[in-house]
Amino acid sequence: SSCYQALFLGACEEPHWKLTWKSWAPLRVKFFMWLALQDRCWTAERLAIHGLPHEPACALCDQEDETMQHLMAGCSFSHQVWYDVLAWDRFPTDLPTGDTDFLT
Repeated sequence: SSCYQALFLGACEEPHWKLTWKSWAPLRVKFFMWLALQDRCWTAERLAIHGLPHEPACALCDQEDETMQHLMAGCSFSHQVWYDVLAWDRFPTDLPTGDTDFLT
């Protein structure tokens, strides 16, 4: 046990790990959220960084550049999804906007 604990000594801990991995969501949703929180999803912005062909506009709304921040908080499509999820859960919070950081 002490050897296992020593393995992680000094390791960085992701602040939202409990929200991501200890939720009731299916594993595929947890994995997507883990990738999204690390900005590791293959958006147009990430494809451009790697020099791969891509369409710069968001495939869902075709209004702004496709970034992880836009997809999770700024897109009109995702805004509707957040509204439906939070209304279903009766969660009293403001909807994310394109200006607020997704982690917030």
